[in-house]
Amino acid sequence: MPKITFLANGQVADIPAGSTLLDYCQENAAPQDFGCTVGSCGTCRLEIVEGAGNVDPITDEERETLEMVTDHPDGRLGCQLVIHGDISIRAIE
Repeated sequence: MPKITFLANGQVADIPAGSTLLDYCQENAAPQDFGCTVGSCGTCRLEIVEGAGNVDPITDEERETLEMVTDHPDGRLGCQLVIHGDISIRAIE
């Protein structure tokens, strides 16, 4: 089972492969902010510090939203992530 490490507080959690980060966080009060949950507001922007290859690839729509809300080169939207392996994440301020 993949593990998510939330670098904000060091919390480590198991998540079934193929689950979304959004569903996990909402069901478990995990330390990641979400706004609209459909990939258009940018509230859940984050950086995958380790394991970027363990999530689905970025979509054009996600990339467009990220260009509007951050200049971080490795930014992703947490609400769009499907987890396939271990990842470590940190929110982008």
